[in-house]
Amino acid sequence: MTQNNIKAEDVKRLLLRVYKRYQGGAITASQAHKETYLLNSVLRAIEATDLETRLEKIESALNYD
Repeated sequence: MTQNNIKAEDVKRLLLRVYKRYQGGAITASQAHKETYLLNSVLRAIEATDLETRLEKIESALNYD
């Protein structure tokens, strides 16, 4: 995982890590909430970017500019 190329799979792994830390008592519910909120925001951005890329490819294939 690099800073410039984070994938949904990376976010999933980080979300699971937060969950395990919370369940293990290493972080509070408040901290877990903050971390998951940020990670879910990143995940939504990744999904939107992926959809935009796919749509552009479809439009290009259909010759819509």
